[in-house]
Amino acid sequence: MMNKIFFLVFLMSCNIFATEITEYKAKYQFDSEEISITGVREFSKIEKGYELKFKASNLVARMHFISLFDINENGIKSSKYEIKIRPKFLKRDQKIDFDYQSSVVQSIGRNEWKSSFDVGEATVDPLNAQIMIRKNIKNGVEKFSLNLINMKEGGIEKYNYSVSDMTTCSFNESRYTCVVLDRIKVGSSRKTTYYLAQELDFMFIKITDVSDEWVNTLELKEILSFG
Repeated sequence: MMNKIFFLVFLMSCNIFATEITEYKAKYQFDSEEISITGVREFSKIEKGYELKFKASNLVARMHFISLFDINENGIKSSKYEIKIRPKFLKRDQKIDFDYQSSVVQSIGRNEWKSSFDVGEATVDPLNAQIMIRKNIKNGVEKFSLNLINMKEGGIEKYNYSVSDMTTCSFNESRYTCVVLDRIKVGSSRKTTYYLAQELDFMFIKITDVSDEWVNTLELKEILSFG
């Protein structure tokens, strides 16, 4: 059930990473056929890099996702990604560490594996990938790719992204100009669509994740702080 909560995304040229992304704290709601849950997502600069986290809860579950990373000339430099799910019977706890000296990324918890990765290329997790999406769109890049960790089995998967439209999005009784971005993977019928509001430094207004098995939606409900 909880596998459907993860939304993914990026990588590109070095001049893109000079662009700052506004820090924020916002409330999002996730909906699927199996669960509806509301949580707070927060992106902030910390002493050693950046932190992006998401905490959500309802009557039956509590979830905590956190990504620690830095940004260099190659893009994201992932450090740690951690998932904590309660109650324990859901068995979703997972921790991923990136070792740049040995070029190994390791997962412990529900899914245990070790994989090698190219330290010269940006390798992202399900949270910090979204920062790379925003940076690319903010710099006018309409087509790009992402090297993403396979959370279940290890290894790297390549996803392709392309801008498909510009539209108007409504949020909090206001209307925004939204870039519509599609994500696909060769050989898969799954499609993820992102709506990024230009006037809000390309924050995600809505994300839809559609496959033959499910339709999931993540939608912005309230901006708690911005900048």
